[in-house]
Amino acid sequence: MSAAADELNVAACRTDLDGLASKGGAVVTGVADATVFTDAPEGHRPTDILPKAKTVYVVGGAQPRAGDWQSPIYQHMETTSFGDKMHNLAQRLSRYIEDHYGYYAVCVPPGTDKGNQPFVNFSLAAELAGCGTKSLAGPVLNPEYGFMYYSIVISTLPLQVDGPLDEPVCPAPECKEMWDAEGTTPCMSICPIDDGGCLGGKLKDGRVVERRYDQARCRTRVETYWIPGFQKVLDATLKEKDKEQQKMMLYSSLFSRTLWSMTYANVSQGQCFECMRVCPVGSKHRIKK
Repeated sequence: MSAAADELNVAACRTDLDGLASKGGAVVTGVADATVFTDAPEGHRPTDILPKAKTVYVVGGAQPRAGDWQSPIYQHMETTSFGDKMHNLAQRLSRYIEDHYGYYAVCVPPGTDKGNQPFVNFSLAAELAGCGTKSLAGPVLNPEYGFMYYSIVISTLPLQVDGPLDEPVCPAPECKEMWDAEGTTPCMSICPIDDGGCLGGKLKDGRVVERRYDQARCRTRVETYWIPGFQKVLDATLKEKDKEQQKMMLYSSLFSRTLWSMTYANVSQGQCFECMRVCPVGSKHRIKK
């Protein structure tokens, strides 16, 4: 007999789901109220995906390993990060919720919808579920583990909501000290927006009061290969009039690597990560022998 046949024990249900999530590789879970995504544009809210949705169950994990952060060849992060692991976990959890508890559940795809907008913003979901807070560098940082990948399940299952964290994770104490001494932070110093980088901002009284982010510039580095890279290379190749040069472009290592990168995952492939490499949040998990 399924749990749907009995009166739902909300606490036991959460414990059950968290246990399955942990076995599947998640190190963080959280629950957000599906109706509070008012900062998201219309059409990209949980209730747009699943009418009458009550909760958004968030799983986080699969962050790069300590050894990945030590490698000077940053491009290998394209294949060694396991963002898909969280999405696959969310798929299994959504099926489990429907089969075991009898409530609707939708695993949200990690790609983008119209206008390059996500179907539902995973970062916003992670914030509203108390898994972390926004950082100067952009990604949501968990207070214990720092940067990680997230996936979400939208459901009519009435779980107890966690809500956002009370205190921001960013800036970390080390960042506040660096700001007081040098007027910058680790992430802004590694990628300064006024010197060809992507990040800028200001701290005041230990809080972020201004954030500057050059998304277009960042994207040329984060999505060097994958689909944007493929579109750019293909466009240049089709426009090339010299047949021999065109052939060289088609068989080049850049074009080959771009095609390979598109087979690794259905999510954005990142090749930079430098702002996260120097982030002190969660750094203790990146230090080994």
